[in-house]
Amino acid sequence: MVRSARIHRLAKDAARFGTTAGPLVLDWPTVVRRQHEIVKEFQPLPESFTRKGAEIILGEARFVDSHTISVNSSIVRADRIIIAAGSIPVVPALPGVEATITSDELLFLPVFPRRLVIVGAGVIGLEMASAFSDFGAEVVVVGQDREILPAFDPDVAGYLRKILEGRGVTFHLGATLTRFSRGRDGVTTAFTKDAEVHAVTADQACVAIGRRWRPETLGAEHLGLQMGHLGLEVTPHLRTSLAHIYAAGDAAGNVQLTPVAAYEGRLAAHNALRGDQVIADTTLVPQSVFTTPEVARVGLTHRAATASGVKCHVATHDLRGASNGRATGEDDGYLKLVFDAAQERLLGAQMVSHAGAELIQMAALAVRTGATASVLAAQLSVHPSHGERFIKIAAHDHHEICQAGE
Repeated sequence: MVRSARIHRLAKDAARFGTTAGPLVLDWPTVVRRQHEIVKEFQPLPESFTRKGAEIILGEARFVDSHTISVNSSIVRADRIIIAAGSIPVVPALPGVEATITSDELLFLPVFPRRLVIVGAGVIGLEMASAFSDFGAEVVVVGQDREILPAFDPDVAGYLRKILEGRGVTFHLGATLTRFSRGRDGVTTAFTKDAEVHAVTADQACVAIGRRWRPETLGAEHLGLQMGHLGLEVTPHLRTSLAHIYAAGDAAGNVQLTPVAAYEGRLAAHNALRGDQVIADTTLVPQSVFTTPEVARVGLTHRAATASGVKCHVATHDLRGASNGRATGEDDGYLKLVFDAAQERLLGAQMVSHAGAELIQMAALAVRTGATASVLAAQLSVHPSHGERFIKIAAHDHHEICQAGE
């Protein structure tokens, strides 16, 4: 969806690059059909598992007891069990919430919403807001925090918000939802902000306030499993409060990302079969939000470093006007690096970039290997590129400042 949205936005802007097209038409059914085709293409076939000796039973699984599972008409007993059943959207218990949809439904809507309210200013909400705005929808985001993307430092999040506002996205932040209602003109979202009552009506209202694993989806609520904030409470070995049951992915309630789920799945299987030998380490996971431009982070934010008492230096750079950005028309960029004050080791990076998902992996490797500002500054880079601006120049400037201070 994000790629289709970016193509649509670029097509609207094609004239300044020297290409003039006819009237621009959004073919929404093709967008949705392409999504279905790609999702289906990457769904693993049962044969890929049975060839390795695994038995696959497709159906809705329900716990009979802590060692027994029913699937369709089959009963399966096991000494060890791994719960890797994913998560479902969180839906607030508010009047009229049945008039809303979730992000799961928004991805495959049969009819394109010309007006869209998104409740939630986190990762999912911002990705949907960016994409549907690029498609041409009037998008309003309602969030409870005072700034979008609370996991990022406010200056990084604010930089992205201003870009989206410049494209027509409206934000109501610091809001408290009160109710939803469906009428002749669409779905109305009511909320209070700064002691004032507000209401926004749109074709669709999408609730995107997060995801959570729920035990009732597997009939596991009676097993006595301890729950954490987002999923099951697990040990570092991914063992739940019941010694023979492990969890992985969103069910484990750690970091809700596909690479983490695959990593935890391997570790949970290993520990369930061979004893608790391997600890899951998710302390350094690069993350990207697929807005346009992307916003990404890895390691410590400045806020987290300060809260933990870490002595650090911070380098920030607004990179608008770079040659690569001017040439490609992607002239938005902001970088924030956190360095250890004593040795100049890179501790964390945040960035707003059209290549954020790619560049943050370079930053993750630098953090993991303890790279210093001087090491980053010494590396020759490709010119012109996003990478030279987001890593080398920022580190070089920081190193020069530190050297001058000495």
